[in-house]
Amino acid sequence: MIRSFFVGINEANRSWKMILTLLAANVLSSLPVIIPILLLVFGSSRGTLAADRLMADKLDALWLTDVVNRQFPGFTIESVGLEVGAALVAAGVCYLLLNTLLAGGVIGVFNSADGRFTMRKFWGEAGAYFWRFFRLALISLIFYGAAVGIYMLLRWPIENAAERASAVESVIYRRWAAMALPALLFAFINMIFDYAKIGTVAHSAGGRGKGMFRETFRALRFAFRHFFSAFGLYLIIGAVGLALFLAFNWLRWSVNQSSARNVALAILLGQVVIVGRMWTRLVFYAAETHLYKKLTPASAPATVIAESQLEFAAAGVLRETDPPHEPFVE
Repeated sequence: MIRSFFVGINEANRSWKMILTLLAANVLSSLPVIIPILLLVFGSSRGTLAADRLMADKLDALWLTDVVNRQFPGFTIESVGLEVGAALVAAGVCYLLLNTLLAGGVIGVFNSADGRFTMRKFWGEAGAYFWRFFRLALISLIFYGAAVGIYMLLRWPIENAAERASAVESVIYRRWAAMALPALLFAFINMIFDYAKIGTVAHSAGGRGKGMFRETFRALRFAFRHFFSAFGLYLIIGAVGLALFLAFNWLRWSVNQSSARNVALAILLGQVVIVGRMWTRLVFYAAETHLYKKLTPASAPATVIAESQLEFAAAGVLRETDPPHEPFVE
C-alpha cells in the first residue's frame, strides 16, 4: 500500500503534460457556462457599489435584496434564479461527462507498457472507454442510492431518540456518527468504481472488460478481499489531497481583491487549486492501478490454435501414415 502511494505520487509528478491537458479541457468546457452567469450577474449590478463586492467573490446582501424586490429593470429573482440554476445544472452534467471521458485517457496511459503520455494515446484511450465508463457511472447510481437509503434509515431512529433524550452530548455524537458513515460509504463506493474502471482497461487487452456489471462485481470482490490495503490507500491519498486543497484555497481567499492585479492573482491561484485537484486525481488512478496490478494475478492468455494450423497438422499426419501409391500401369 505504501509503495503504491509513492508510485502514484511519482507518476503524477512526471505527468505534468497530462495535468495541463486536463486543465485546458476543464477550462474550455466551463467557459460556455461561466460566461453567461458572469454576464447575468454583472449585468444586473452594473453601475452599483455591489459590482466591486461581487468581483471580489463576496455576495452583496443589498444587491440580492434589490434583485428580490425587482429593483433592476429586466432582472427578477425568478428569471435570475432560473437562468443561473439551468446553467449550473448544465455545468454539472458537462463536468460529469467530461470527467468520464478524461478518466479513460488517464487510466489508459497509466496502464500502458511504457506509461508515457502522448496526445494520440490519451485521446484514443479516452474515446475507447467512454461508453463503458458511462455505463459504470449509471450503475454507480444504484450504489449511491443505497448509501443514501442507509443514511436515512440511520437518521430516523436518531431523530426519534433526540426528541426523548435528556443529554444533548449523546445526540450530537450520534448525529456526527450518522454523518460520518455516509461519507465513508461514498468514499468506498468511489473507490470501488475506480477499480472497476481500472479493471475494465486492464482486462480489455485479453478481449474481456466489456461487461460492466461483471467488472463492478470484480471490483467489489477486490475491494473486500484487500479491504485494508485498498481503502487505506484511498483514505491516505484523500487526506493528502484535502490538505493541499485547503492550503491552496486559503492562499486564494487571503488575496484582497481590491484591484485588477489582485483579481488576476486570485484567478491564477484558483487555477492552482484546480491543478492541485487534478494532481490528486492522477495520484489516485496511478496508485490504484499499481495496487490492482500487484494484487491481481495476471491471467495467462488462452492458447489459440488456428483452424488452418489444425488442418495442416492433420494433413501432415495423413501423409506420413498413408502407404506409398503404386505406379499406374496400363
